[in-house]
Amino acid sequence: MALTSVIGLISSYSSLLIPVLFWYRRHQRLNWETRLLLVYAFFVFGTDRLRDLIDPAVLPGIFSFVFTVTEYGLLALLLFLLLSRKRNRKWVVAGSLLFAAMAVLAFIHSESIPFSSLHGIEAILLISYIFLYLLEWIMTETFEPIDGRPEFWMVTGCLLYLAGNFFYYIAIEEQGIHGMLVHYLVNMLRNACFITAIIQTYQKEQVKDEVRLEGSGNPVRPL
Repeated sequence: MALTSVIGLISSYSSLLIPVLFWYRRHQRLNWETRLLLVYAFFVFGTDRLRDLIDPAVLPGIFSFVFTVTEYGLLALLLFLLLSRKRNRKWVVAGSLLFAAMAVLAFIHSESIPFSSLHGIEAILLISYIFLYLLEWIMTETFEPIDGRPEFWMVTGCLLYLAGNFFYYIAIEEQGIHGMLVHYLVNMLRNACFITAIIQTYQKEQVKDEVRLEGSGNPVRPL
């Protein structure tokens, strides 16, 4: 039990490595996708701390509901920005409308529809968006290795997190220590992928800045 708690703390605080990277490289420009990772990291860390402060017996369903809806909104927006084809983006919009309808029904009929069921719907929809992104990449003629793109690590982090937690969330009331351990481990894998994405984004921006400075005739300043 003590080991699981320690791993849980490491998993939670590993989210803070993302804002640390932003602070360290704060002078560089970043795209909206990478900035969403920062917002998501603060959101996850903040909800973890709220769980420590709030008695689990106090409004457990509402807390889970708000977390799931907010998390879906952030990750769906991230994947929407990563997708390039209008047809695929329309599917994200349609899926989000479906999720919103299910969330409203779950909120209205909370006595008969457990909020934990939203986690399963969230995972299925977001994983379908990830597959659309990977399909876009397969159909794109490019010689660039996919693991050399920050976007790949973003969707990989989401996929590991959603797939690893899928059965944990839909059977959350029956999970024991082993279920929590898997939950913490996939959270750390997600954070590691997001950190890799941010590092690669900084490296690409650094190369662009160097090319821009060389083109203008100014000396390149090391970062």
